[in-house]
Amino acid sequence: MHVYLLDPPDKGGGTASVSGSLVEETNGNSGQTRPVVNAPVYLADARDGCYIAAGLTGDKGFFSFIHLLTGEYCLKVEHKGSVRCDEGARLKIDTDGLHFDVIARLGRRRMTTSITGIRPAAYLNPLDHAISFDPNPSLDGKLNLTLKDSFKRLKLEITDLSGWIVRTMDLDEIQAGYTNAVDLEDLEKGTYLLEISTGMDRLSKQLVLQ
Repeated sequence: MHVYLLDPPDKGGGTASVSGSLVEETNGNSGQTRPVVNAPVYLADARDGCYIAAGLTGDKGFFSFIHLLTGEYCLKVEHKGSVRCDEGARLKIDTDGLHFDVIARLGRRRMTTSITGIRPAAYLNPLDHAISFDPNPSLDGKLNLTLKDSFKRLKLEITDLSGWIVRTMDLDEIQAGYTNAVDLEDLEKGTYLLEISTGMDRLSKQLVLQ
């Protein structure tokens, strides 16, 4: 699962987020569904239709958008050569810290979308409590990564504000209690975006090197 913002984080992105799962209706009578994998997903401004963010669904149909600006959005999905949108579904983000759960169902000709819940984004991501990194800001280019839970796979990626990836790290079969001092001394001082992903969840934080 890969998601990116079309505007860099330094343009004032908040902490609001949207996530959900895409499923395709396989039988209209039985209602059985299956995840839609690797489907392009777009978040568009509801006023003018301009794309704000884009990404792909994962192997379970999951997608997630974070660091969203205040505004009103609609969800669009590219499926079987056409882009579909539920014009009646709107995501109104008027306060930082909100999270929306979205389920989009794709039929042969149309998409139906339901917003299943709104809750504080601080409680959205289990990685918030399972992974910590400090100090931030870092004064010496050192970043201490500590895991409170075990993970089969963990990927760490650091990008600058222009979107260039400047550091990656892949870890397999990591046990709870794991610690690692990540050396970032070769990077220029400034603000970066740190992303940690497990395949199921993703955590993005702002990282400052002073």
